[in-house]
Amino acid sequence: MFKRVISVFKRGFNWIGKRRIIVWLGTRVNFLIDGSRKGSVRRMMVPRWSLILVTIFFVAFLGVAGYAFASRVKIEVDRQELDKLRSENKLLDRQYSDLEEDLDSIYEMYDLLSRHDIQLRVQANMNVHSEDVQKLGIGGPSKEDDELKALRLMASGKYRDVKDVSGTVEELLRKAEDQGTSFTQIKEKLTEDEFLRDHTPSIRPCNGWQCSGFGYRIDPYTKRPRMHNGVDISNAAGTPILASADGEITYTGFNSGYGLAVKLDHGNGIETYYAHLSSILVSPGAEVKRGQVIGLMGATGRTTGTHLHYEVRVGGTAVNPLNYIIEDVDFGG
Repeated sequence: MFKRVISVFKRGFNWIGKRRIIVWLGTRVNFLIDGSRKGSVRRMMVPRWSLILVTIFFVAFLGVAGYAFASRVKIEVDRQELDKLRSENKLLDRQYSDLEEDLDSIYEMYDLLSRHDIQLRVQANMNVHSEDVQKLGIGGPSKEDDELKALRLMASGKYRDVKDVSGTVEELLRKAEDQGTSFTQIKEKLTEDEFLRDHTPSIRPCNGWQCSGFGYRIDPYTKRPRMHNGVDISNAAGTPILASADGEITYTGFNSGYGLAVKLDHGNGIETYYAHLSSILVSPGAEVKRGQVIGLMGATGRTTGTHLHYEVRVGGTAVNPLNYIIEDVDFGG
């Protein structure tokens, strides 16, 4: 019973509410319009529902107009951006063509460097790189950067071209690095050879005549066979004595039967010895160059006359000095 009362009450309330709304919408709104004449006022009555419809229509119109304007602006901005992108794309196409030409020039330069590398290696008596090493084959797939990935995902026709250029640049960079390493090796080898050349005895230590050679001979004092560890070169007293190669003075002074003597260390286990000098013109620790005067010929020590006793030792063992003179002359008069 109570529920039925509640239901009836609700229906009555809803009916009353709807009626009030209908009445409110049907109520007219008065507008007073001032006329052109004095005291002339016009009255216009408009139902509320018509004002609401006009308002809704006006708001909708503004919304549609605003949307259309915004769309037009966006279209114009997009068009300008598209024109800009097209211009940039044309510029990139020209730059891409220039890059291809530059790559061709770089390849030609690299070929010249490769031939020069072979020539230098042959001259330096070094191994020439095999063709496989020169080609520097790619080990594994190349890394794809974000730009290339974006082009690939867009299925761009430029993807393959750009990828080819990117691969070419990577290949050239690897070849340039390898070529730089090769040139460094050649430089080190030439530097090593230059040091060896400059520090290997190769010239006559003085002018004169060979009066005794390397090997066994009859000792002028004991009249018995004895090993002679060098060569003797005779000339006038005071004849300049030259260093036969670059080196460091390790000994100067009077040494028993050798008289006044000088010893040079040339590195690589090579030493030279100059004996029977009348005067020494260098000091221990000094660095001398090939052809530099280090003393004067004399007759000091155990000798039968004025001459130079000249020795070459390799690893502490005396060797024939004539094997270390590259001039096509001998010690004979």
